[in-house]
Amino acid sequence: MASSSVKVAVRVRPFNSREINRGAKCVIQMQDKSTCIINPKQPKEAPKNFTFDYSYWSHSVSGHWRGDAASCFRGL
Repeated sequence: MASSSVKVAVRVRPFNSREINRGAKCVIQMQDKSTCIINPKQPKEAPKNFTFDYSYWSHSVSGHWRGDAASCFRGL
């Protein structure tokens, strides 16, 4: 049997209007393939770190890893 592997991609999308109206805060940070999640309810708790094959930052218009959904699909 041939070996196979799964590639995993993650994208942080922009807030929708409901999230903006509720004053939501982004709890995700990205650096290259590393993604960090911060629990705002437990600020003293260590952030959770994950590594993905592809990371796309679409939350804001600035940033090195910027990408809309279409560019993310093309990259896969």
